[in-house]
Amino acid sequence: MPYGFYDKPRVIELPHPPVALAVFLTVEAAMLAAWNILRVRRRPGFDLSNADEDIVTQELYEVLSDQVFDKGVVGGFDRELFTDINRESKFRSYNYAHLDKMPDLNIGLVGRQAFYPSQDRIFMECKPVDSTHTVGKHYCGMGIFRFVRGEYAWTMTSVLMIGYVREDYRIVPKLTDALKRVSHEISTIGDPYQCSKSEASLISEAVYISHHARRFEYVETRLAAPDITIRHLWLRRD
Repeated sequence: MPYGFYDKPRVIELPHPPVALAVFLTVEAAMLAAWNILRVRRRPGFDLSNADEDIVTQELYEVLSDQVFDKGVVGGFDRELFTDINRESKFRSYNYAHLDKMPDLNIGLVGRQAFYPSQDRIFMECKPVDSTHTVGKHYCGMGIFRFVRGEYAWTMTSVLMIGYVREDYRIVPKLTDALKRVSHEISTIGDPYQCSKSEASLISEAVYISHHARRFEYVETRLAAPDITIRHLWLRRD
């Protein structure tokens, strides 16, 4: 039989192996570099302070892909560690109930042994954060909640949330308070805390980390999905 390797059953390994902290730090440094370019060298007609979410995300995606990735701007943010950067690619939910869920950004990883290579990526959700885009309804309800309920990144144990922040909003107390208010929908384990390897800058807060219980079982194994770790990078728009 010419395709005998199909006779060997695949060992189901879910979730996928954790992504190293150094990889997330590299991606976050690249996001900061791209954000700084957006602030300093804005495209004519683009207003970072007032543009809506989709426009800001598209601009960020293009700068990240065209001016930062594999350009020597950030050490390690190149094709030796990452395959590609995509915006709003379609992914299925953990139980096939939805086939077209679209995280704002995702980045492929090189050299990983994963049960579902198509689902083995760094997933990012981007949300504006200000008085008209509240942390509870928008950032948590339309961002964090999607990771918690397995709409995407259900094979992964860590993801990244990006906040486009105005009006002097800060992770503490805005995010910490919001997570308490939505605790009936999002189970948070402990309070968000600052990543020890991250520092604040003129254009961003230090990255904070939160942990959340996921309440679904993998279809393939009937085992409960583990908690998910969310890294929060809030970028200043003004």
